[in-house]
Amino acid sequence: MFDRTTFKDLAEWTEGELSAPDRSDFSVGQISTDSRTLKPGDVFLALRGDSFDGNLFIQEAAKLGALGVICESPEEVSIPKIKVKNGLGGLIAIGQKMRDLFQGPVFAITGSAGKSSTKDMVAVLLSDNTVSSPASFNNLMGVSRTLCLLKDTTKNLVLEMGMNNFGEILELCQRFKPHYGLITNIGDAHIGKLGGQEGIFRAKKEMFDFLSQSSQTRGIALNADDPWVMEAFKQSFPHFQESSLKVLSYSQQEKTADVFLQSQEMDPETGFLNLRISIGAEEVSFSLPIFGEHQAQNIIAAIAMVRLVDVPLVDIKKRMAEIKPAPHRGEIVTLSDRKILIDETYNSNPKALLSSLKSLTKMNHRRRKVLVLGEMRELGAFSSALHDEIGEFLVSWITQEKPLLKLVTVQGDARRISDRVIRSFPHIETHHVDDVKALMKDLPKWLKPQDIVFLKGSRGVKLDSVLSVLG
Repeated sequence: MFDRTTFKDLAEWTEGELSAPDRSDFSVGQISTDSRTLKPGDVFLALRGDSFDGNLFIQEAAKLGALGVICESPEEVSIPKIKVKNGLGGLIAIGQKMRDLFQGPVFAITGSAGKSSTKDMVAVLLSDNTVSSPASFNNLMGVSRTLCLLKDTTKNLVLEMGMNNFGEILELCQRFKPHYGLITNIGDAHIGKLGGQEGIFRAKKEMFDFLSQSSQTRGIALNADDPWVMEAFKQSFPHFQESSLKVLSYSQQEKTADVFLQSQEMDPETGFLNLRISIGAEEVSFSLPIFGEHQAQNIIAAIAMVRLVDVPLVDIKKRMAEIKPAPHRGEIVTLSDRKILIDETYNSNPKALLSSLKSLTKMNHRRRKVLVLGEMRELGAFSSALHDEIGEFLVSWITQEKPLLKLVTVQGDARRISDRVIRSFPHIETHHVDDVKALMKDLPKWLKPQDIVFLKGSRGVKLDSVLSVLG
């Protein structure tokens, strides 16, 4: 929180009732919405959900040293309390007020894939005095919590914006007013909820729609390689050339782009990504400990975004060495017996999985690849066909290159992937398990020295649980 924030401010912003008016001028440090991670001096804000109720923990928060509580409960507590009608509404109101008080540039990033990694890269390339969405704080609650992290010393704010339905990105933009926008791509994540690619297009385009109407908009980082993104930009900004809008394009295909990826190579032994990039008239080279050639697109997107605010190339070069994969998003881990683990357990969708598998085909052909593929969720009626497409890709890979391969699929429609492979190549080692507990029991026994182990699945599959048994 800003240093000047007081209990009186929080009460006014949330339209709440402060129980201790004599403490209204007390300064507030940090807001916590989880009593398990609350630190002494935090203000505990109780949220209510379908399976939890933070209002039941206000006494515990007081015992843990909370400075005060914001809650819906009429229960008395020994520390200052702000009683609000709705906890989430109170959090959102605080987030909006923090945004209104913040004077620096605000960057917003959305997309079907890569938005979290790109957000992290943008934050690194901007400076140390940058606040960005932790983990995937990308819905209304998460973005509001991110705004509560602003301090007097903060120079830049980077927000990740996600969605599960129409109107959500527009609402986030309206409440938190970004100056700069980026849509990484428009793919097939959440296709089951939005009724097809056109639905995803409409939902993601809401960011450009908002920016085209806002008087505070300053710039767009534009993916010139994604036809859906380009169409969204064309529809939202039909007359941008006649305006003062700053647009910087990035591309792996168009040499005229402001940021152009000249070449990318993946080290076949380590999985590290080696890149050569043109930024305007200059050429730079980087080697990054991140798996997946798809990460190259995220990197050039991040460079385009920070160039919108004229971050010098010398600073980009220096800070590039600080870029590392976010937890469970392309992490490369060396295990015992020279095994390599590629950890992409955070989430999965068809486009992202195919991209990762294509990168995997370029790793050492003499080493066995153990693919552990969890079900891809939120695909609705498209689930069967999209899982089948992954199976078809593996069949094509096996046909053309005959890799050393072991395939393990986990839960639900992931079985369709292994079934497709078995039909064409019954000699390929395949297993399907119905839950992660069974996988944790069997996977360590299936591994051999020098294996390359690749794990990717939707968040609900909880493949990250398996990491604890891999050594």
